[in-house]
Amino acid sequence: MQANKNRLNSKTHRAFLRRCIPLYIFLLPAFIIVILFQYLPMFSNYMAFLDYDFNNGWFGMASPFIGLKNFEFVFEASFWKMAGRTVLYSFTLMLFSFPLSLVLALLINEVRHETFKKVLQTLTYIPHFVSWVTVAGLFYLFLSTDRSGLVNNILELFGLKRYPYMQDANYFLPFLVISKTWKEIGWGTIIYLASLAAIDPQMYEAATVDGAGRWKQCIYITLPCLLPTTSVLLIFELGKMFTSNFDQIFNMQNTLIRSKTDTLNVHTYYRGVVYQQYAYAAAVGLFQGVISLILVLTTNYVTKKLSDTGVF
Repeated sequence: MQANKNRLNSKTHRAFLRRCIPLYIFLLPAFIIVILFQYLPMFSNYMAFLDYDFNNGWFGMASPFIGLKNFEFVFEASFWKMAGRTVLYSFTLMLFSFPLSLVLALLINEVRHETFKKVLQTLTYIPHFVSWVTVAGLFYLFLSTDRSGLVNNILELFGLKRYPYMQDANYFLPFLVISKTWKEIGWGTIIYLASLAAIDPQMYEAATVDGAGRWKQCIYITLPCLLPTTSVLLIFELGKMFTSNFDQIFNMQNTLIRSKTDTLNVHTYYRGVVYQQYAYAAAVGLFQGVISLILVLTTNYVTKKLSDTGVF
């Protein structure tokens, strides 16, 4: 009897797999991309422990082993200054973009006109598909000191002097926040809206019968139901705290403010790609990866203790 049951389960399982073959075929390109661009590059971390010379071959296996010499940057004050700036930028951007995406999702969810709701959602996440090169170009155009600079033209109408904002490092972080918020806030609402759609409508109906208004329904039903999703997204955001958005910062920078706005990712690009110090760049990247892993594990542990929700 048990043998017949096992054979039946095996046949059912094989039939299920055959039905899923088209789905696995669709999944295959994504799987290959992840392997090529996420896992295979991890093997190049061995360069961080070598006096790597590209002339010794692509893999440079003939390069001498120097242990932790490439990690001496951890004793440099300039490195930790850039690391502090990286954390500052990442934390500030998260502080604004993370809650604003949640608030926008809640506001869109309250819209009752379906057509207007879809149009509003589309308009808010379209900027995500605009490249950072284009966004930076628009900022430089609007903030230019010549007659094409819209912002300075408006200021001049009020009797104020033109000012080269993009050449002042003090304005760099506010511009990062503005550009990140405009570009990504709508995209960040997608996951929240999907979670909101999964909430049982009967919960809201029961709350309405009990006399709860929209505000109390949001506090006692919507936000608690969004807590697992918010916790997982927060874990990933905090895991990126020791890194930065290279595309955004690199394109928003210029030579006049670079020394005051460099982050670890941009610094690694210049040392590794421009100056061809591959071993040093690999060491910095490996160091960032280890710190990010520690942040993810720590945040996941704390979140599970506080809300019983985590990534793993």
